[in-house]
Amino acid sequence: MGRLDDDEWKTQVQKRMEEMFQMIQRQQLVIDVQTKTIESQAVEIKDLQSRVVALEGRSESSDYNNKRLPDKPNDKNKALSNEKQLMRISKGQLIRRFQTPGGTDGRVAFYAYISKDFGHVGQNQVFLYDTIVTNYGNAYSQHTGAFTAPKTGIYAFCYTAYAAGEHVAGEGGNYGEVSAEILQNGIYKGSIHVDTETYLEDEMTTGFAILQLQVGDVVLTRSRTPGQGSYDSNLSGRWSFSGFQIA
Repeated sequence: MGRLDDDEWKTQVQKRMEEMFQMIQRQQLVIDVQTKTIESQAVEIKDLQSRVVALEGRSESSDYNNKRLPDKPNDKNKALSNEKQLMRISKGQLIRRFQTPGGTDGRVAFYAYISKDFGHVGQNQVFLYDTIVTNYGNAYSQHTGAFTAPKTGIYAFCYTAYAAGEHVAGEGGNYGEVSAEILQNGIYKGSIHVDTETYLEDEMTTGFAILQLQVGDVVLTRSRTPGQGSYDSNLSGRWSFSGFQIA
């Protein structure tokens, strides 16, 4: 009887250790994505700061030149005055963009897709949608494949997967099959599955999710298990990831 209790205890300990290991893996995924996002945003902020400084220099130079102009109005004075006003507007827009995340109204929307056919998908591989069509508010990064919520709210997301009935990326053997899941801060929120069994039998499917996000939450898609075969992403159909804020 005591031996049986020991076995049960060991089983429970092993189960608990596996759960903790999986939790650590999820947390590490979120940390990696957020680190890459922060690095990308730091580059954008530095670029914006440089542009603001350049505009300030042009504005000060324009102020100095205007002081030397005669009081009598003429076309040259008007042109310089208009240029100065435009510089002030541009400077104000850059400052607002630097200070306020999201679009000018605080909302965001994005749509991106994978630019070419691919293969060799491993387990827990994050899909990178490298071609951006829309990125209103700059909350999606093609470098990490992740969307980072700039404010708390309700968001809608759509993602597609397209398995090839051909070996379009140098693979052999079986044709395309993979499960793609959508994660919020590394936590599973939904998944889709595509599977082709015979030659020229392509398959495409779409997933949709409505998520409640807090500021800084990260949403991305990745493979749930190792994939097999090849995946189409071309003019016939694209792997895509999109989303927007509802409320």
